[in-house]
Amino acid sequence: MLYGIGCFVWRKESDVMEGELIRACSLQEALALKDQNAAFFAGGTGIGYKDSGICAKKLIVIPDLDGIHEISQENGAVRIGALVTFTQALAHPVVPGYLKEAIRFCGSLQKRNRATIAGNVASWRCDSYLIPTLIASGAVLCIAGKGGESQCGIDSFLADRSIYTDSLITAIIVKQDAGATGAKEDVRVLSKRFANTVESHAYLTISMGRVEETYRIGMAIKGSGIFSPDIMNWGIAWKTANVTDDMFGSEEYKRYLTKVTLESMYEELCREGGSES
Repeated sequence: MLYGIGCFVWRKESDVMEGELIRACSLQEALALKDQNAAFFAGGTGIGYKDSGICAKKLIVIPDLDGIHEISQENGAVRIGALVTFTQALAHPVVPGYLKEAIRFCGSLQKRNRATIAGNVASWRCDSYLIPTLIASGAVLCIAGKGGESQCGIDSFLADRSIYTDSLITAIIVKQDAGATGAKEDVRVLSKRFANTVESHAYLTISMGRVEETYRIGMAIKGSGIFSPDIMNWGIAWKTANVTDDMFGSEEYKRYLTKVTLESMYEELCREGGSES
């Protein structure tokens, strides 16, 4: 049974988004409601931004599914339910340190109390706090769609998000820190955020991870997008990326900053892994 719980009016600077707020009582009802005029509603911290790309006539409040508010360990990994907030993840002992570091990029305590882990991924903002770290660590998304439930690596999600338009992320699975009890892989992730202030949006967020002997890169560039270049040819991919001049700096400056940051991260990860840089 569906419950219409009211209407919403969302002011995004000079724009106004308004429509119907609906609570679905099951996953099936939530998915049935999802169409091009609807959006899922979690913490609401990203949907109201002017550049969020979301213009919905219906907001579907995500139902209380089993495990959607929970964090658990399973098979050497950590499963984080879609509605776990930043604050809850920071306080939980099994959430890996590299992910907590990325969560702390969000300087607003008020926002941490509302923002959800899955919501930050689903909104796919080019100044995302978490996506570069999740790419670098090889995170896996649990996704429910009208055709059933499945899992996909975040790289696959990045490659073609259009096929998941009407789907719902129900959980995110991340690898445990190297040395953590029950960890099955040697995982190390470094992340760096560049912004004018702690609470302002980042113009560049970079992560590099080493999972066993595989190196991974995740980048979020304000105004340009999300990137996951292969470690062996990231320079080639980076040259073809659309990087623009803006109030945060020139294209040349951003490219230089990215280059020196990735080189520094790679050298540090090689030293820790006992490899030559």
